[in-house]
Amino acid sequence: MNWLVEPLGRDLGRHAAAWDDINERLCARHPLLDSSFISGLLRHFGDGRQVLCTAMRDGQPSGMCILERASWGVWRSFAPSQAQIGAFMLEDANDIPELCKALPGVVNAIDLLQCDPHYCKLNFYGTSPMRWKHHAVTIDVPLVGDFEAYWQRRPTKLREDLRRSQCRAEEDSGHEPTLRMFAGPSALPAAVQRFAELETQGRNGRMGTSLGSSISLLAFYSELTGHYSGFGLSRVYELWFGDKLAASRLVIAQGNMVVALKTTNDEQHRDFAPGQLLLHSVLRDAFQRWPGRTFAFCTDATVDQMSWAEVQRSILHVTAYPDRLRSIAGWAWRFAGIWRVDAKAPPLDTVSVHTDVKSLSAAEVALFSAAEAHNVEWGFDWAEVYQRTVMRHSQGLRLFTLNRGSLPVAVLTVNLDPGLASLGGSVGALSNFYSTLWSPALALDTVGIDLVPLVKAVRHEGGHPPSLHFGPMDPESRGYRMLRKGLRASGYAVFEYFAHGNWYLPVQGDWNRYLAGLHGSVRSTIKRMHKRLLAEGARIEIVTADADLPRAMAAYEQVYAGSWKKPEPVADFMPELARLCSRRGWLRLGIVWLEERPIAA
Repeated sequence: MNWLVEPLGRDLGRHAAAWDDINERLCARHPLLDSSFISGLLRHFGDGRQVLCTAMRDGQPSGMCILERASWGVWRSFAPSQAQIGAFMLEDANDIPELCKALPGVVNAIDLLQCDPHYCKLNFYGTSPMRWKHHAVTIDVPLVGDFEAYWQRRPTKLREDLRRSQCRAEEDSGHEPTLRMFAGPSALPAAVQRFAELETQGRNGRMGTSLGSSISLLAFYSELTGHYSGFGLSRVYELWFGDKLAASRLVIAQGNMVVALKTTNDEQHRDFAPGQLLLHSVLRDAFQRWPGRTFAFCTDATVDQMSWAEVQRSILHVTAYPDRLRSIAGWAWRFAGIWRVDAKAPPLDTVSVHTDVKSLSAAEVALFSAAEAHNVEWGFDWAEVYQRTVMRHSQGLRLFTLNRGSLPVAVLTVNLDPGLASLGGSVGALSNFYSTLWSPALALDTVGIDLVPLVKAVRHEGGHPPSLHFGPMDPESRGYRMLRKGLRASGYAVFEYFAHGNWYLPVQGDWNRYLAGLHGSVRSTIKRMHKRLLAEGARIEIVTADADLPRAMAAYEQVYAGSWKKPEPVADFMPELARLCSRRGWLRLGIVWLEERPIAA
């Protein structure tokens, strides 16, 4: 592959079609990476010194980015304040060193600003130095299901505060808040103008950053909403108290995403929370108008905004280095104790530590429940049984929760007891010989870099041990990949090794077809021994219900005591596990009885 570097004018021009093709292929037609959005940024906020860099592979464009010179030897992606993500789309992060060679002059670094890990493919987890730092936390609401179900999942405080705000607004203004929506080329210009006038009256107007304070800003957003209005994909939502405009929000849609561009409200009505009342109405409409898409806020979310979110993730600034500086920079950072990680986590990120599974919040339990859907042993109930039995005489259980605002996004179950820790480490996963698989519980969009504060908290709470041990894990699982990346981003060298194998049967088709597929000798043995068993007066029972469990577990333990197996190290673990399985409808306890004596279980 090779890079083509050429100067840009005030828009993408003849490159717009190729840019949109790459956006569709790599970023699912992200609205903020559309050629019309990028050309508008260049036209109104560029200075004519930006360059377009195109990665050519087999004669075809495979990636594009827009760069500008930041200082001597340093380039950066074009990202004015109106852009929520940087103007770059790369298929392979390994292409960046070649880009350093293609740019004019000496290149010591490229700053790639505002990287969204959900779309960019930058390998900031690897062993080669690529320094990164958090820039913002963005939030999404997947428009899946119906609005009422989404709203019932919001925190009680948010729902009650919004209800009180609406009541106050109706009582004090004498008018019920009404929603007005504007779309189409004839209605949008006036709606955008009203937005600009309302924003100018507030804090942004006093700071000189409102649409009405800048001809370029007003022209940019007017052109952008006008472009999408031709396709019916832009809206201006307004909230009115009688004849008074109280709040306004600009929205565009493309591909699988609906983006909230800007919002403003009348500060004279802030006691009525008009911005939140409007957002409630906008999301209700979006669930009906754009089902299955994602409503993206594309902002640096506050704690209050996080309560509306169902998905969150970090937006990062990443600095990449040419090959000649990678090893030098890497060793320098290691000796200086810096590594390649910015020490500051996002201000919304906090870590809480629990010593009792039952002290988890409802939101943390919900995160466990989502993990349990993939494996029983990753869930809350398994952890509770494990604590109550295996960890009964230990003080080493810790549950580390990473919270983003009030939203838990990751939970690590850890054992700090050196006498019980798995794999022989002083800090390890909450697992032992009863565990077939272990994994962290992760929210939908939690990525490896997000886990850095969590790993640091584990290390600190564990007394800075020389190593951390996590396992057994499924190398194909998302939890395995994200934890490995989080450990590397935290500065750890990660070593992977074989723990054990497992054998399993995919349940497909029906029993008769499965039986017919077995080897003839196996089928013959089953038939012959089953016939003999019945002739001896034996019977086979499969227990699933709570009422039969005490009798069935007594039979199980009687068979176990007469078997070749060693006594269970934790005598009450299996009975408690059976009770859990029975309660959850998972239990299948098989017993062979011969003259009312259990002979197999």
